[in-house]
Amino acid sequence: MMNSIQYIVYTNDLEDSEIIKKFEGEKIQILDARSAVYVATGIAAQNKKRVIVFINSNNASRSAFSGMTEAFYRKLPVILVTVGMDLDYSTELKDVVNSHYIVNSIDEIEKLLESNLPMHIEVNIENKRTKSINSKVFENLAKVLRGEEYLYVGQGLTIDRDMFGCKVVHGGTPECMDGALANTLGASLTRKRKRYIGLITEEEFFHDMNVLGNININDTLVYIIVSDNVNNVIMEYAKSLGFKCVMFSENNISQDDFAQILNNGKKSIVMVLGD
Repeated sequence: MMNSIQYIVYTNDLEDSEIIKKFEGEKIQILDARSAVYVATGIAAQNKKRVIVFINSNNASRSAFSGMTEAFYRKLPVILVTVGMDLDYSTELKDVVNSHYIVNSIDEIEKLLESNLPMHIEVNIENKRTKSINSKVFENLAKVLRGEEYLYVGQGLTIDRDMFGCKVVHGGTPECMDGALANTLGASLTRKRKRYIGLITEEEFFHDMNVLGNININDTLVYIIVSDNVNNVIMEYAKSLGFKCVMFSENNISQDDFAQILNNGKKSIVMVLGD
């Protein structure tokens, strides 16, 4: 186990990854990359010791640039590790680090930790995550959607577009968790369809949850969130903003349930829990 660093900051999409299990120390989970590096800079500024921060190398990792800029100009001992393939902004990030390495395995990280900081390490290992869900959920949803509805499907889910009779948009770029709620909101502002449905993962929700408080939110919107666990943060936040919120198990949400939700005439959040 790697234990030469006291604090390990990581995004929640890496919670179950082998790379986090390899490190010993105080582990701090953050919801998304926008905050992770800034949390690391705060720790480093207080204790003057090295902090390592792990984020997925998907599109959201671009948000690490501003935090690493702070680390660079404040001379803070932050080590940024991006996990995954095909990082396409390494050149820009090199301007705000004193060391940069590309490795192909977790075990290569420890021998680099004494290099000049702040540092960026790219770990080129496959880390793609997709969310599987009972196909009955999609089938029951498809049965109630017609040409007058719009369905946005986030990058975290894979569906058969042909089963739906409505307009289907599989949004974003590969591995991008940003913008799912905002895209659906934007489409709804055209008022061309009766209902605008965003079908997304919990992770995609957290990357874009501020949209729920947007002044343009309207009653044509329904967000269906696929989650592994009950998350009261989502439901309480949405309720406080006036959303109708309901929760179902993926094995127990029926065609009638979807029909009732889509016909309630209210902005709604539906959480579908995996079994």
